[in-house]
Amino acid sequence: MTGPAELHDVPVLDAWDETSALRGLRLALPPALARAYGRPGQIVKVGTGEGEAFYALASAPHPAGEAELLVKRGGRVADGLVARALPGTTVACTAPFGQGFPVEEAEGRDVLLFAAGSGIAPIRAVIQHVARHRARFNRAALFYGQRRHDEFAYVREHLDWDRAGIQVVLCPSGEDDLWQGVRGRVQAVARALGFGGTRPGEAIAFLAGMTAMVDDVRATLAEAGVPPDRVHANF
Repeated sequence: MTGPAELHDVPVLDAWDETSALRGLRLALPPALARAYGRPGQIVKVGTGEGEAFYALASAPHPAGEAELLVKRGGRVADGLVARALPGTTVACTAPFGQGFPVEEAEGRDVLLFAAGSGIAPIRAVIQHVARHRARFNRAALFYGQRRHDEFAYVREHLDWDRAGIQVVLCPSGEDDLWQGVRGRVQAVARALGFGGTRPGEAIAFLAGMTAMVDDVRATLAEAGVPPDRVHANF
């Protein structure tokens, strides 16, 4: 993956644990970098002493330039970033880049969202965009997968998402799901629950997660009548 080469010192406003494995960071993008962030689903490259890594922005474009990342512990670069990115410090970060999700194409349609693992980061950015412009979109549902209930990120926001008219379906593949006893991966739960009351033939879908999950969701959506050109991943 390629992108802007120039790294900038970006202030860290806040840092917190979303789960034992996932660390949230809030950054203050300088104006020139903030202007490059136009669509949910775009990414940045972050540099540390251990190397460089790419992260999807976990928040929708913000007028003040604030942007969030979700960092999964366990990698050399990620662990170095977590150790260094404390409030009051800076991180080396490029301008946002990439096509992102074509959220404008979802206006007037139902919206299906699928995330697994740390893939919730760019999908959260879509959720924020849909919630801020709720009248532009029809029905919306999120199918979010992790292995266990204690691994889900942004749990404090789930009720707000639901109140904004975005149905939240948590899919803990390693445990019994609470939704009508359904257990399984996001695509299996979505199919079993009728895609959360959305109309697949009228929907646009945004996906983020491991390649195998994205491929399986694409196949499931195709079977349900979602045209391939209305199914979008952020890579």
